[in-house]
Amino acid sequence: MNEKDRFDLIYDIGETLLENGAEIKRIESTIRHVADALKLEDFDSFVLINGIFMTARLKDETVQARVKDVPISPINLGRIEEINTLSRRITEGKYTPEEAREQLNRIKQENFSSTPLKVSAYAFGSACFCYIFGGTLWDSIGALFLGSLLAMFTFFVAPKLNMSQIIWNISSSMFVSILACLMVQLIPVLQLTSLVTGGIISLLPGVAVVNGIRYLFDGDYSSGWGQMINALITALCISVGVGMVLRVFNWFWL
Repeated sequence: MNEKDRFDLIYDIGETLLENGAEIKRIESTIRHVADALKLEDFDSFVLINGIFMTARLKDETVQARVKDVPISPINLGRIEEINTLSRRITEGKYTPEEAREQLNRIKQENFSSTPLKVSAYAFGSACFCYIFGGTLWDSIGALFLGSLLAMFTFFVAPKLNMSQIIWNISSSMFVSILACLMVQLIPVLQLTSLVTGGIISLLPGVAVVNGIRYLFDGDYSSGWGQMINALITALCISVGVGMVLRVFNWFWL
C-alpha cells in the first residue's frame, strides 16, 4: 500500500470514529498513533465535532490533505470499540495496511445492535424514567407503550421522510405528545405529565451536554460550544413540539 492509500486509511479511521460519536481527543490520539505506525511523515490533524482535517507530507515532497464536514451523529460505542481495537493492532504490527483496510470495511458494515433490541431500549428506558420522575405503575406501562411507538417512528418512518434534524426533533416530540394526550383521554387514570416526560426521554440530548461541558473544561471551546449549542437547539425543538400539542389539547379538552 502506497503512502496515499495509507493516508486515506488513517483518514477513514478518524472519520468513522467521528461519525459514531467518539471523543475528539480519542480520535486525534488514535489517528496519530496509526500514522506513526504506518510511517507517515509530517502528519497533522485537526478534529472538530462536525469536521476533520488531515495533512501529511509524502516522500516525493507533495502534501496530501483532506477536509470533510461530518454531521453530528448518535454514539455507537460498539463501532468505536472495534476501531480502537483495530488501531491498537495496527500499532502493534499485527495487521498490514491491506489487512487493516479489510477490517475497517468490515467494521463499517457490521450491525452492532438489532432493531428489536433498540425498540426494547426505547420502551424500557421510557418506562423507567417515567417511574423515576414520579409516575405510577400505570403511567410507566403507558410510557413503555409510547417509547415503543417512538422507536417505530424513529427507525421505520422518519428515515423515509428525509427530514432535517430540527424538523425530526419537533415531529418526534409532537408524535409522543399527541399519543400521550389520546391515552389520557381514553384511560383517565393516566397522568399526562408523567407520560410525556417518560415518552420524550429518548430524545433529550444528555450525552451532548456532558460532552460539551467536558470539551469546555479541556479548553476545546469550538467543539464544546458546538456541542452545547446542538444540545440547546435539540431541547428547544422538543419543547416547541410538546408545547404546541399541549396548547391545542388545552383548547379542545380542558
